[in-house]
Amino acid sequence: MIREKRYDVTDDLKNWDDFELSQKRSNYDGVVRSYSTSFEFVNNAFILLKKEYRSRYMEASASVIFSLRNNNWEYDEVFRCALDFSTYSEDGYVVSINAIDNTLAAIIKAKKSIQYEYPISDIQIRKLNYDGLKFQYEGKYTLGARSFEDGTQFISIYTLNTNVSFSMPLYKMSNSELPSLNSPLLFDDSPMTDGATLNNAKPFLNALSDIHIDLKFRTDLYATVYSGWIEVIRLTFGIRGTDGTIVKEVTYEGNQGYQYIDETIPIDLQGGQSVCFVMMVKFRDNSELTNRANIVFPKFSININFKSRINILNIDVISPTTVLNSLLKSMTDGSDEYKGYFNYGMPDGSRNLKLERTYIMAAESARGLPKAKIYTSYKKFCDWMEAEFGYVPVISGNEVTFTHRDNLFANTVVNELGMEINDYELAVNDSLIYSSVKVGYDKQDYDSVNGRDEFRFTNEFSTGLKLTDNTLSLISPYRADAYGIEFLVQKRGEDTTDNDSDNDVFFVECDNSVPVDQPLLLYRPYSADQLSGLLSPDTMFNLNYSPRFMLEANKEYIGACTGMLKFASSNGNSDVSIDGVRETDDLLIPERLFTVGEVNIKTSDIDVPSDLTGLVRFTNQGEAITGYIKNLSLNIAKEKGSTYTLIVRDIKS
Repeated sequence: MIREKRYDVTDDLKNWDDFELSQKRSNYDGVVRSYSTSFEFVNNAFILLKKEYRSRYMEASASVIFSLRNNNWEYDEVFRCALDFSTYSEDGYVVSINAIDNTLAAIIKAKKSIQYEYPISDIQIRKLNYDGLKFQYEGKYTLGARSFEDGTQFISIYTLNTNVSFSMPLYKMSNSELPSLNSPLLFDDSPMTDGATLNNAKPFLNALSDIHIDLKFRTDLYATVYSGWIEVIRLTFGIRGTDGTIVKEVTYEGNQGYQYIDETIPIDLQGGQSVCFVMMVKFRDNSELTNRANIVFPKFSININFKSRINILNIDVISPTTVLNSLLKSMTDGSDEYKGYFNYGMPDGSRNLKLERTYIMAAESARGLPKAKIYTSYKKFCDWMEAEFGYVPVISGNEVTFTHRDNLFANTVVNELGMEINDYELAVNDSLIYSSVKVGYDKQDYDSVNGRDEFRFTNEFSTGLKLTDNTLSLISPYRADAYGIEFLVQKRGEDTTDNDSDNDVFFVECDNSVPVDQPLLLYRPYSADQLSGLLSPDTMFNLNYSPRFMLEANKEYIGACTGMLKFASSNGNSDVSIDGVRETDDLLIPERLFTVGEVNIKTSDIDVPSDLTGLVRFTNQGEAITGYIKNLSLNIAKEKGSTYTLIVRDIKS
């Protein structure tokens, strides 16, 4: 077909015998059509193509349409493809030219690894009411006193008075870990002030809202007295109300001898209350002497431990369907005729509700950047779907549908070849034999002690096989670490500061039962009693994305080579248990999708099964063998029979 005009060139294709149509299952997912792409034309087709090329040069356009006559002697179109004039060559008699497979499968194959960027403002989004994780924080104080040469701190007293009081000099340490957003506490330095009491000393801690703290106070102290005698050294923490009155005191008393204090003081602060710290030294009454002494603190620390959670804020999230269709549109140069879908049905008849609750989040959206973008490729999207959900793409015409891999290996026999087979050969596909399985997500480094609680990193399991050193990698390129999201959210306001995670893609499990015009909520299906090994089980989210659930989603595929996975190691928090199942538990795999065997046969049967996910069965030397199509090749013009490569399901005598 040249510029919409058709020509019959059936007798002008020189290399009919070389032309084969194939159905291939390349990655244990959907079956995709392919064909040989080099054509040699003679006679009238040679003249037509030569004229088109000479007259229009690189704007030349032609397509080949293949049709097959049915039993009613009518022709059914098998497929069509465009010719690629950049491959045009001729020797005066024969035009050689390749085809461009402009099907969606060919486009995806060529462009699947290209990374695209999408401004969040240009794609359809929903809002997530993000209420975050309850974090463990620690404010650290040191004593701001004078020091001896060895670093030991001391406070000098030189007075005629019997009683001396002053606020303790406290200074916040730089290695404190404090909230960067919505902190319930205000930490401040408190200089030493002579004559200060609990009523007027500058507080070092102010409560902005109701909060429970654990004040850990540790010190040893003694007095070196040069003149006079110390009867009492009193250290007092005071909780001061909004009206200036002291509502609580915690006091430690001793004399000039050695003291050791190591206590944790639980304190419930109300918004507006504050904490101050004063020292009182009482000397024995002696009006004839000036009292001189050093109060020495060889080791001193005050740590304020508390848990805090950010205020609720909105984050833009995107449905996987939106991301998929955006990728298809980019790969097809803006065409709207290619569509992507999800098959939420599972092999057992249930519905994949977890996938329906899943939304994608750009790192820049979590940070609240004003021109946030999401960065991804089709390959990353596919790798995520497979590793996380066990879903793989099925391409048909102009549509791609992601479905659970188990749906693509049906138990129904769709083609009976009987005994009419030749060239039988059975072999083991050792690429399906794994000695280990790595599952989860790439390890992330956090600048926070809270990050040690994260368990959505990589776990490794042993299959127990020693035949190869192959490792099956089920590592998601998209991230599900809740702490990673929280740390990005807490960087809001740092608009000009780049972050190593800004190009990352996250995903979250949301409660999508709310109306579409209302914000989504984080989905937390487990009670605190069902979880262990976590700092804050009541606020943890994305629990259903743990490496354990990723194994469950792919276990029958893994079962091709083993019936048991034994835990080997983890680079995250390995103490987590979800609903009684530990992330480090071994995984029993009672069923498999298929075996590691593959069989090659030839048959005179040239019919393509209507259902390419079903079983093909044949008999060889008294054994019934069933398997799934891995490759089916046939010549559509010559009755040369078909060649099958089958993934063996079972062999029965």
